[in-house]
Amino acid sequence: MDLALRIVHLLAAIVWAGGTVALVFVAVPPVQRLQGPERAALLREFGRRWRPIGWSALGVAVVTGIVLAQRAHAFDGAPRDFDWVLTVKGLLVGLLVAGSYLHDYVLGPGLAQQVREGRPQSLRPLLVGIGRTNLLLTIAIPILGAVLGDLL
Repeated sequence: MDLALRIVHLLAAIVWAGGTVALVFVAVPPVQRLQGPERAALLREFGRRWRPIGWSALGVAVVTGIVLAQRAHAFDGAPRDFDWVLTVKGLLVGLLVAGSYLHDYVLGPGLAQQVREGRPQSLRPLLVGIGRTNLLLTIAIPILGAVLGDLL
């Protein structure tokens, strides 16, 4: 059972991380050279296609991570190094979920509305900053997962 959970957890993390890296480094750069409605339409299409896959993978990773932590007896008794690393990983996952929600459902649509209305794109720097932070979190979280595996 633990092996199956770890495999599902890893596959979900791979889908999230791989998709995020592919979007950031492969899909988005050519779109950034475009302007106006064409750019907005392509970014909207990327989001429409990625969100169900990415959010499902992230949800599966969170749920299986919680179950794996329980099965590893996290936080049972005196604090261990495992518990400290798991706490940091959990906090980073929480930040990633919050940042991704803001990026996908608040700032992204808000920026798209600014573009459609021809208003100044005041949300763009915040959207880019949160996107970069999410990328760093997406890379850091699996590294902490590898550390946890070593601490078991």
